[in-house]
Amino acid sequence: MLLERLARDFDVIVDTATADHAESTAAFLRGLEGSNKTYVRTSGTGVYTDLAHGSASDRVFTESTLHTPAEVVAARYASDFAVSDAAERGIRTIVIRPSMIYGDGASEQLPLLIRRAIISNRSVYVGAGENRWSNVYLPDLAEVYALAIEKAAPGSIYNIGAGEESLGNIAAAVATLIGAGSAESVSPEEAFGLFGQRWVEVALSSNSRVDSTKAREELGWNPLGPALVDDLTAGSYKRVWSFKGDPHDHTPAQH
Repeated sequence: MLLERLARDFDVIVDTATADHAESTAAFLRGLEGSNKTYVRTSGTGVYTDLAHGSASDRVFTESTLHTPAEVVAARYASDFAVSDAAERGIRTIVIRPSMIYGDGASEQLPLLIRRAIISNRSVYVGAGENRWSNVYLPDLAEVYALAIEKAAPGSIYNIGAGEESLGNIAAAVATLIGAGSAESVSPEEAFGLFGQRWVEVALSSNSRVDSTKAREELGWNPLGPALVDDLTAGSYKRVWSFKGDPHDHTPAQH
């Protein structure tokens, strides 16, 4: 396999593309076996998805928390431990699980919410909107990778979150961003129609709360970014995503 052959050509591989593709992850590990080279896997705190449909949870996960993942993310969770265990096969493996990433007007989750809100002129959340995700500012996450490559022990796993926010409050911030009034609650079934069932269950209606003490203590990580809601309403997302007038008019606002 191409990935297996290419892996041997590099001292450090930072894999940001195969979180849910176990075959590719396994190919990297086969290629690196016995090399003592560094392989950094990017997973995500979505492995703690709880299918809460907008309800709150008090549970906060550390890397050592005993956890049985939901079926929808079970393969990703298993790959995390396959990578960690591969440290015993002569690979310096590191698993990084980012929470909700934000900054520079980007991320996986936020642009999808913003685009849908712009198209429909309504910003939505599921159920009570009390479900919470930890989050991390993009430059702070980049610092985690640099520190991990420098300092992490083989087999390490890190849950990465600097703050947290409810999806109801995020939806309200998106509504403010695009001038859509108040955010609206929708049923899980309506959200499935808007975004797709898997995405809603994993990213929009679940809780994913993590403790990052391990990264702070072992790596010396000290996140400095703005709060997610502040970046949405007055920072990079306002510069990139806010529009004047009709939300269907995609002429960028002048700031």
